[in-house]
Amino acid sequence: PPFARFPLQKERVPMSEGKVTPDALVVEKKMDGEVVASSIGGLYLSSAKTSSFVLKARDVALHIVKCKEWKTYLTVWKPDGSALIRQEISHGMNFTPEPEEGAIIWTLMMSGTPKLFSFKYNNKKDMDLVNRKIRIGMYEREKKESFDDLKKEDQPAVSGDGKMDVDYSEDDEDDEETLYELGQRYKSKYEAKAKEAKSIEKNSYLEVGMATDRTFVVRGSQIGVFKSGKRDEDLTYVGKINQVKDQRGNLFSPEKAILHDQDSKMILLPQGDRQRAFLMDLEREKVVEEWQGPESFNFEDLTPATKYQPITGGSLVAGVNSNTVFRLDPRISTKNKLADHKMYKTNYQFGCITTNEDGNLAVGSQKGELRLYSDASKIAKVAFPGLGDLIKGVDTTADGKWVLGTCKNYLLLYNVLGRSGKTGFQKRMLKDEKPVPLKLQLRPEDIAKHGITNIDFATARFNLGDNEEEMISTSTGPFLIVWSFAAIKKSGAKARFRYRINKLDDAVVGEKFQYNSKRMVVTMKDDVVLQTLDPKKSRPRRRRHRYEK
Repeated sequence: PPFARFPLQKERVPMSEGKVTPDALVVEKKMDGEVVASSIGGLYLSSAKTSSFVLKARDVALHIVKCKEWKTYLTVWKPDGSALIRQEISHGMNFTPEPEEGAIIWTLMMSGTPKLFSFKYNNKKDMDLVNRKIRIGMYEREKKESFDDLKKEDQPAVSGDGKMDVDYSEDDEDDEETLYELGQRYKSKYEAKAKEAKSIEKNSYLEVGMATDRTFVVRGSQIGVFKSGKRDEDLTYVGKINQVKDQRGNLFSPEKAILHDQDSKMILLPQGDRQRAFLMDLEREKVVEEWQGPESFNFEDLTPATKYQPITGGSLVAGVNSNTVFRLDPRISTKNKLADHKMYKTNYQFGCITTNEDGNLAVGSQKGELRLYSDASKIAKVAFPGLGDLIKGVDTTADGKWVLGTCKNYLLLYNVLGRSGKTGFQKRMLKDEKPVPLKLQLRPEDIAKHGITNIDFATARFNLGDNEEEMISTSTGPFLIVWSFAAIKKSGAKARFRYRINKLDDAVVGEKFQYNSKRMVVTMKDDVVLQTLDPKKSRPRRRRHRYEK
């Protein structure tokens, strides 16, 4: 288990220019592993009182130790060979390099509280190798495969190429960017009704209309209906679809709800049953069709066949199961609605899907991979390895130039526009033009400040409208987070921390932007609110931390 002990530094100890002590052989024997990177420097702990890093130990040895069962450890040792920190490397440590300061920052859980640590290198030349080995350790822990088995062209996306850790320069600080402040929040008067009902069921899923101003909230076998107007405070509880039943009269609870046919219908995936989907006529508030595939064919995830289909209309539905990318055609007269598809002999563990405005498909897998398809019946144009964690959800910009994957502790943002001017959906990418993803994660400082003990991001999405996307939203626990995609498009990795975070009254169940609006609907287990977002010009600032000696 992770542990940490800190001697109090009362006298100034001269900085050491000598070798790392204890050396790799000593540590390898203690840890029963292989030291893959080492350095010497100072260990610091963030102080809540002064908002600075306080020196805890000078001239300590940092060893990255690769052990059995795909585990790699970040270890810090005193010169006498006693350990200060031994922490298994994972994405949950929120590892953040700070090249300008010659340091790394990460979080360590101590007695249920996230503590913020920093190691400041005596020699900056050690940084690149240590950072690389930490990233490789994260990948191998989740993937349970060797980094060396990756294709050469995919390795920089995992180990980093130096571009993902850049910061703003002095010149950048004079150039304004647009941030989106989480502004006023308006309640819908739904909370009181929900609590009055004294139901054991809670809100579990949110769907927001694009063709209409209706919002739907799944709560057990009921679906609450809301409408909104032009004013920010307009979010009214209209009523509910009281009992969701199949055509045989069996009550069921939808796990996922997808608006269809210009918001006049809704596709429902029932909990615990992935071999059927139901089509509800919203005007009649009644399930009118049951969809299936061939025998034992699962619907792991479904989505409209094109990004704007909920507005423009259309029948086709795209989907995936563990080894198939497919489209369903409701016009087929039998229950088996399977149309064009590509079934693989290999189980790629596909789990989520989305489409762009041309109907191209992005597919995420439980193995952490992202694939881009021009068509459901063809092989992928390009595959990205991810960083090891399973992809929980995926989204694209309407034009298909950017792809967004959601993992538990971070988001992956890919610019998939190739040198030819075509996207990875349209044309295979050359080996040397595969993008290194931008890893969007919370600042370790914010994790410590808000006392966030477990990050579990909901599927992140771009805002959607007639103009280009400007925001990316997600949530974890009671925290709502909105990144400025406008700033990221302008400044790249420099803007990876340009987000706003707000704590709500309860854990967020779902959040989704309204179409053509800078408002989003947010649902909690017993409440639904309308959150405004206010664009503001902001000058970026370089990330600087104060280190006390």
